[in-house]
Amino acid sequence: MISMTRIWERLWLGGIDDAEALAKANPNGITTVLTLCPERVEHRARGVNYLSFPIEDGRPIPVARFDSVIDALWENVRWGKVLVHCVAGLSRSPIIVAGWMHVVGYKTIDEALADINRIRPIDPSPVLLRSVKEVLR
Repeated sequence: MISMTRIWERLWLGGIDDAEALAKANPNGITTVLTLCPERVEHRARGVNYLSFPIEDGRPIPVARFDSVIDALWENVRWGKVLVHCVAGLSRSPIIVAGWMHVVGYKTIDEALADINRIRPIDPSPVLLRSVKEVLR
């Protein structure tokens, strides 16, 4: 498994194992865990805010769900460090993080995904990615 990766000062990307590991140690000072998979984080760290927005990997994301995730990410990254994760940290979480970077005006989603791919392997679902790009238009 790939360990969680720092994307920005307050934004981390990873898998469910990274979210689970926070119950034992939180060396990066994560304050919010944003879960994008249907699997639940069973072992939780005290003092960490856990939010769940299940997204299906091979299906288009509804606009309202995308907006909710982006709003939650925006709100929580303002006051702390956020770990965005899915099961392996390869598809859903990189797409959402790149979508957020697009929304805040940092880079286009494609440029953000390329940046993420330079520091950690990713394998974005074409269906999910296409639907996020449609929402961003």
